[in-house]
Amino acid sequence: METAHELACYVVGHYPQFMTEAERRAQRHLSFAMKATYGRSDPPAQSEARAHRALSNWVSNDPEVLELAARGYDGFVERTAARILNEHSDKVFLNRVLRQNSVQL
Repeated sequence: METAHELACYVVGHYPQFMTEAERRAQRHLSFAMKATYGRSDPPAQSEARAHRALSNWVSNDPEVLELAARGYDGFVERTAARILNEHSDKVFLNRVLRQNSVQL
């Protein structure tokens, strides 16, 4: 059985059309923070990314983006997926397949 985090990653990865513009900017912000800090996305890593010479222009200072990114990438994905599932459950289809006696996405 998939974990809640795996499900959240699947929803965000396969249904980006249901993300708000602020969520898209937050995802970009977190992606570049993770590039600049070798995979970290916590608030201190986001601050470090702002100081990174090559990537600092891609990291946001927008308060709405920073609020969405406050719990790091995992928290962002879980929060965004929950909203997408709540608002678009009739349009989200989970492609579950049996693999090695477990259900996986």
